[in-house]
Amino acid sequence: MRIVLDVNVWISGLLWVGVPGRIFDLAEAHQITIFVSEPIREDIKEILERKKLQRKIQSLGVTVEDLLAVVLSLMLISMVYVSSPQFYCAYPQWKSIFCI
Repeated sequence: MRIVLDVNVWISGLLWVGVPGRIFDLAEAHQITIFVSEPIREDIKEILERKKLQRKIQSLGVTVEDLLAVVLSLMLISMVYVSSPQFYCAYPQWKSIFCI
C-alpha cells in the first residue's frame, strides 16, 4: 500500500507515537510505502523547529536532526509529473508541489 501523510500525522507520530507511530511501524516493516513531497518535508522541518515543541523534543532525548533522519528513513520522495496546464488552472496552489 502506498500512502501520503499529512504533516500533522508526521508530527504526532514523531513526538507522541500513538496511531501515527503505528503507521511508521508498518513502513519500517515494508508493509506500506510513505510518499512525501519536498514541500511536506520542509513543513515537517519548520514545525519541528518551532520553539513550543523544543521541550517535548528534549524530553524524548533527541534532536530535530534525529527526527528528520527518521523522516528520511521512512519516506520515498514522490516526484509527480503533471502535464496538463488545466490542472494548474483548477489548483494553482498545488503548482509548487508538482514537478513538470
